[in-house]
Amino acid sequence: MFYLSLSAENEDESKIFQVQLYERYGAVMLNTAQKILNDRQDAEDVLQDTFVKIIPHLERIRELGPDERKGYLIQTAKRVSYDKLRKIKRERRAAEKQLEASEAYDLDLVGECDSEMLYKAVAQLDERERYVIYARFEAELTYEAVAAQLGISEANARQIMSRALKKLRKLMKGE
Repeated sequence: MFYLSLSAENEDESKIFQVQLYERYGAVMLNTAQKILNDRQDAEDVLQDTFVKIIPHLERIRELGPDERKGYLIQTAKRVSYDKLRKIKRERRAAEKQLEASEAYDLDLVGECDSEMLYKAVAQLDERERYVIYARFEAELTYEAVAAQLGISEANARQIMSRALKKLRKLMKGE
């Protein structure tokens, strides 16, 4: 019984200490993560992940002085931010590979149809979509180059390509 009440007291103290850490250092940790990730939502996720990560180390953190504690928390937030950044980059590369595979499939589809049908289908796309299709398939420009020429982000250029290919698939199949 005594162990149970002692354990509950320690748990309450731990929660109070976590709240104090958040109130005192949360803003600086969030700003650190946001500078690394350039995204508020991802930075908020990192802040939460950082606090989850430090739970097993609360006793050691409690023993640190204020400056050491702040440094430890910021350093942990940085490590979690860089982990998140690597994960985002891995996911982006995987999505790019998937899109490139889709484009290769679409090139095969285009090669199988007659050029008049293709010309008519491309003519039905809007101007930006036609340009992105031309720039990627005919001029063999990178998405980065296409985006620079259009004055848009690389992600936006990819999105335009994706929509254009989807429309072409429908048009070529006669839907």
